[in-house]
Amino acid sequence: MDFKIENIGNNVKITLNSSTATCFFLNTPILDGKNIGCIGELEINNYDDGIKLIKKCEDILREKEVKYIVAPMNGNTWKKYRTLKYSNGDEPFILENVNPIEDNEVLKNTGFNEINTYTSCRGLISDAYKSELIDIAENQIKTENITIRKFNKENYIEDLNKIFNVSKESFTRNPFYTPIERGDFISQYEPYISMIDEDLILIAEKNGIEVGFVFCIPDFNELKRGKPLQTLILKTIAVKPEFEDLAIGNVLLNRIANIAKEKNYLEWIFAFMYSNNTSQKMASRNGAKVIREYALYGKEL
Repeated sequence: MDFKIENIGNNVKITLNSSTATCFFLNTPILDGKNIGCIGELEINNYDDGIKLIKKCEDILREKEVKYIVAPMNGNTWKKYRTLKYSNGDEPFILENVNPIEDNEVLKNTGFNEINTYTSCRGLISDAYKSELIDIAENQIKTENITIRKFNKENYIEDLNKIFNVSKESFTRNPFYTPIERGDFISQYEPYISMIDEDLILIAEKNGIEVGFVFCIPDFNELKRGKPLQTLILKTIAVKPEFEDLAIGNVLLNRIANIAKEKNYLEWIFAFMYSNNTSQKMASRNGAKVIREYALYGKEL
């Protein structure tokens, strides 16, 4: 079997014919006090080659004394991970960058088990949750001296820093969370600055200190298909843990719905939500229905 093996930094890239994968084993998520192994940058163009490739990755990670592997994941959850598991047939939306549905069978048939499920849900903005509880929450955050403002594109580095500060606290409970350097975080978001509408990114602050945010981006894939721009992608909504009881997330979402309707958006997509978490419940409350399911796989060595 003619594998091509390359050491690229701390990672090992493996190629078999036209299929490739990279083994990550340093700076990966921690499990039981040890770094897990990740099989990522996975491109499988032939089922049989895919099986052989995954097994070779296991051999290499075993040599690195890895005890547990997740796939597909490009080293951590800040980068590309997950496979498409189910689609209702809707066209792909912007930022939807996951492994193809065919990769599920390769992973299952090499002994991997599905460990996490994620969903994307689509709904009408006109069905946004309406309740006097939103008004109560609005009044409560005013009492707490919490204000909400739009993103400032002219000073985007400062506002990305604020989003980073909330994210690093809010996401620590997510499966396979790993810390990320501030500079790396900002460099991931910078490419989107030119395409964002600052009215559709809101930051909640208490006495000038960030406590929550919602980050939305229009689905520009609609324009590429020659259709009108009418769908909004809810990429991230996050609140610092100590402020979650104030329903800031619901207030942010309600304000986004009002702004989006004024801008003639008709639908929104709650993207890449971990099953059973707060965001998924929020999507359901707002009448959004599942259009995609994604999977992450794991295997003990």
